[in-house]
Amino acid sequence: MLSLPSQLILRNESLFEEGRWALVNPTDADVFNELRDYNITGLHQFHDVYKQAENTSKFQQVFSASFNLEQIKSKEAFDGAIIYLPKAKQQLEMLIANLAELVKDGGQLLIVGENKAGIKSVSKLLEKVGENANKIDGAKHCGLVCVEVSAAMVAKTKAFDIKKYGVKRTYSVNGQELTVFSLPGVFGHKQFDPGTQLLLQQFEPRSDKLLNMKGQVLDFACGTGIIGTYLAKMNAKIKITMSDVSALAVYCSEQTLKLNSVEGSVIASDGMKEVNLTFDHVISNPPFHTGVHTNYSITQQFIAQAHKQTRPRGSLNIVANKFLPYTEVLQATYFRAKTLVSTNKYNIYEAAK
Repeated sequence: MLSLPSQLILRNESLFEEGRWALVNPTDADVFNELRDYNITGLHQFHDVYKQAENTSKFQQVFSASFNLEQIKSKEAFDGAIIYLPKAKQQLEMLIANLAELVKDGGQLLIVGENKAGIKSVSKLLEKVGENANKIDGAKHCGLVCVEVSAAMVAKTKAFDIKKYGVKRTYSVNGQELTVFSLPGVFGHKQFDPGTQLLLQQFEPRSDKLLNMKGQVLDFACGTGIIGTYLAKMNAKIKITMSDVSALAVYCSEQTLKLNSVEGSVIASDGMKEVNLTFDHVISNPPFHTGVHTNYSITQQFIAQAHKQTRPRGSLNIVANKFLPYTEVLQATYFRAKTLVSTNKYNIYEAAK
């Protein structure tokens, strides 16, 4: 079923009748199948919707942390673009700055989103790249806000560079300094998440758990890359792979590896669909949200797939909020599963194949 923002877009389908358009970070791939034969390109920062759209729709699809006209077949500026409202306000600011450079002077830049997600407050952000931002439609508890892009206003700002939106921070991880690069919209942005801290405390530099780790290790849902980078930095015997559904997270993890002079591979993947290796150890602070909505199935599917891709006698370690129902899933899937640490907020689980 189409998301409410996509339903509002289809209600305004006449927008696409003239010129070239971009749909940016649509929350569902089906919107492309409902649109007629317009000149539309899908721009994605999330690999799951990107792959679905690439496999099922007739339109060009691009997956990247940031976008430029070199990625587009015609390399011509868009007449308009519609951005699906992200959860993080700073991510929206970044997307507006990026897309404003790809839309021609006088073209339209629009934001679509649910009222409860904050669509009513986006006009001020759009007015940084054009004048007289206004709501052109509202229905299904959503709004569609538009501004006419002014090349003169866009030119007053420096050329878009995703790195200028990034933040470098150095954290003490079990007494070891680690520099982390983060971007808006990525888990762990500007903070050392306390759940991740608790998880990494189980892998102190002189601990048997860290020293005995070897072979292929997966950091699933890597975010800023702090878990995988720390493990690889502290144990030269392992080969680290990181994966995340977000192109922004992939970019952050690559930067974090470089900042710490650590080698590793980073893969964009919906769950573990693009992760083709088998592993001796899997470690994760897995997500339980899809956008603003709680979604337990993400971790449940990950646990099942991680078991399939873990070698005999391999292990899994995850941290989860205490209210999340993962104990039974782990016990039903793995040969042995136990709670290593329990606080008033988090549980650290360990499971063995």
